[in-house]
Amino acid sequence: MVVNMSSITANPAQVAEIEQLVQEGNRLQERLSELGGTLRQVAAQLEGGVPSSTGIAASIIEVSKAFETWHQRAQQALGGQAVEAVLPKVIESLHAQRRHLEEAALRQQALGVLEQISSLTYRGSEEFLPLSTVQFDALGMLRAVKEQPVLDDTAKALVAGTHPFNHLLRLVSDKSMSNEEWQATYQAVGQQFGMDLAVAVARGFVYLPEA
Repeated sequence: MVVNMSSITANPAQVAEIEQLVQEGNRLQERLSELGGTLRQVAAQLEGGVPSSTGIAASIIEVSKAFETWHQRAQQALGGQAVEAVLPKVIESLHAQRRHLEEAALRQQALGVLEQISSLTYRGSEEFLPLSTVQFDALGMLRAVKEQPVLDDTAKALVAGTHPFNHLLRLVSDKSMSNEEWQATYQAVGQQFGMDLAVAVARGFVYLPEA
């Protein structure tokens, strides 16, 4: 199945639900394995003329009902996706969905940085070309991140806070930096985007509007 990553919305509750389902599925596998061993023993006993315990049938019914309930919950967690009622296949689908959700969460973080760059405002009546150039690049990057099936190194850098755009945003809005941190960030922005933009930010001419 081809998954459109940009259409998936990250939800921590969904990730937690899938993790719980995976754990429950693993426990069901253990129970089924134990039950299979017990059934083999019962089969051997029946061949020897020893009657089976009535508890075996009850255990089979219990595990069967537990699997049916778990399978229904798993399909709901997978967005109604029809998954064959084979436990390992369902667990595999859950693992894949969890990876998709985790990727979506990272994608949203990267897009958030790019959207902040796009929101930067210049205090002036005329266009400030250094900022406009940066925002044009951010817009192209935003489109690329939305369309990527798998996040590239640039998007991962945005999430990790190591991309030049992160440095620019920090210089604009982080008032808690020490003098040494501010100086290093100021120099980094100047090297990455030019001193005109770095100076404008330092003088307060570029700001991030409050939401």
